[in-house]
Amino acid sequence: MKKQNQLESSLYPIEQSFKQPIILMALLVLIPALILFFIVGASDIGRALKIFFGNWISPIILWFFAASFFHLWLKSKKLTREKQYTQQLFQFYIDNNIDISLQKIQQYSEQANIPEDNLLLARSNLYLKHTGSTEDIDEAFGIKEREFLRGSYALSHFMVWAIPIVGFIGTVWGISNGISHFSHAMTATNSVTDVSAMLKESLPLVTNSLATAFDTTLLALLLSVPLMMMMLWMEKQEEAYLIHLDEMWFHDIKPLFVSKQVSTSVVMSDAGGGSIQTGSAEASVQLVANEIKLLSTQIGALQETMEDLYETTFANKIDQNNGN
Repeated sequence: MKKQNQLESSLYPIEQSFKQPIILMALLVLIPALILFFIVGASDIGRALKIFFGNWISPIILWFFAASFFHLWLKSKKLTREKQYTQQLFQFYIDNNIDISLQKIQQYSEQANIPEDNLLLARSNLYLKHTGSTEDIDEAFGIKEREFLRGSYALSHFMVWAIPIVGFIGTVWGISNGISHFSHAMTATNSVTDVSAMLKESLPLVTNSLATAFDTTLLALLLSVPLMMMMLWMEKQEEAYLIHLDEMWFHDIKPLFVSKQVSTSVVMSDAGGGSIQTGSAEASVQLVANEIKLLSTQIGALQETMEDLYETTFANKIDQNNGN
């Protein structure tokens, strides 16, 4: 019962909690950056440090970037471990050929410390427990795994969108402050001579506000580009792993299970005086069905990729042309 509860609480092994990166990076990045802002923000510091600690918005941008980067790094570690467990279990299947059963798989996974939420192990257990509805199981796994993949990048997608927005907020804030200081200098006195002196005093405040406006935008753009590149790279790596898992399942592993079932039925047929050709025909039909299922999965993944490419590349151009 304990193992079943663990499996239900962790359905997707490459899922990474959002809470840990956000809290940890708030302690390691956001709070120290805000402290540095209050200490050195108003002093005469270097231009590079001014971009990072010269205003209160830049620490928020750094926090968002660090949390998302750490989140993707943790996911990459989980993906690496997941690939290792899958390859280890796959080698076990190949070495044992058709001499495998649900009990042997569970014993080996416990000895090798393979977690129960490993995708290949979960597929194998579910297939062997429900051999009567294998096609539904294959389809359910393909849909569920890719939906989990999309959902596991929710934080990264949000951060890639939020970082430039926060930078734009800093731009509006800085320009607004600059205009406010300039307006105060113009309305504080009625004398032309005093206006000149007032502008001279207010000019540093205006330029600092404009510097804040452009520094936040610059920092947001500089950090959002590598973050997006890392996110897209991770998504492609994870999608490639799922496709490779489908290939192993349909080409190598599932035929082993089918051969085991056919050999069992042959033994039973020989004992009862039945025919062997029926089992061989069923195996051939099953292998063809596996090939068709794999091709359908790959076409579905290609269709999703093309839809994403259309949305990101062509949709904006079409909207711009319609607006013109």
